Order: sequence, then C-alpha cells, then structure tokens
Amino acid sequence: MAQGEATGYPRPSGTSASGAAADARRGSSGASVDSRCPFRGASVPDCLRPSSRRPPSQLTMLEHLSALPTQMDYKGQKLAEQMFQGIILFSAIVGFIYGYVAEQFGWTVYIVMAGFAFSCLLTLPPWPIYRRHPLKWLPVQDSGTEDKKTGDRKIKRHAKNN
Repeated sequence: MAQGEATGYPRPSGTSASGAAADARRGSSGASVDSRCPFRGASVPDCLRPSSRRPPSQLTMLEHLSALPTQMDYKGQKLAEQMFQGIILFSAIVGFIYGYVAEQFGWTVYIVMAGFAFSCLLTLPPWPIYRRHPLKWLPVQDSGTEDKKTGDRKIKRHAKNN
C-alpha cells in the first residue's frame, strides 16, 4: 500500500501535475511545506499559526472610519426627527389595522418593530440629505490681547442707578 497508503486512494503525484508539484514541496519527513511560508522547511500548520500571520493594520481601519462624515446640520436634524416620527406613526397605524383584521396582536408588534428598524436605517446615519445646509463659521480672529498693555485699556465704569 505504498501508493495509496492507509486510505486506499492513489497519492496526488500519480494522478495529476499538481500532485507532482506537491511531491516537490514535500520535505524529507514527508510533511507538506508551504512555499509562501517565511520559515523554510516549516509544515503548513506551523506556518499558518495566528502568531506568524500579520493582522491588518488597525491604523488603516481607523483611517477609513475617520473619513466618514459624522455631522448633521440643524435642518437635517429636524428633517430626520420628522421622518423618524412619521415612519413610526405610519407603521403603528398600519400594524394596528392589520393586527385588528388578522386578530393577531403579534403582527402589530412585528410591523411596528419593522417600521422602527426602517426609520433607524433612514435617520441615524448622517446621509447627505441631512448635510445640505452646513453652518457658516466665523473666521478665526487674532485677539491680540498679548500685545496690549494693561495701562492702555480703558476702564469701563457703569453709571449708578440713582
């Protein structure tokens, strides 16, 4: 049983060209060696241990997350709130009517929960529709208080209330 070993199937080298390549990668012990493994002569399970694999860079993942917009303007917040309330109200009415007709309160709950999930999907992320009216900030002004002397300032005196 040298060809099929204990399984009774022929070894890959006798059946295909890829089997011949696998035979070429076999070490002296007969264990398969991965050519991509940085440790030459290591068996495949040793090479694929989590300690030897490099995880994706966390900095790269954080850069992708920080590139996402997170702000919403005031008019966008108002629109999101109105949409949220409208969808919840609509799903509650539809759910109540369907649950009443079907005589199943469970359907009412399911429809309201589906409306809640749908409204969260539409209103919680800062979609571009909610960022159409950005705030116009004032430009940064140099206060110049470091240059002024305390003697140069006028003292403000309030008139007495008599």
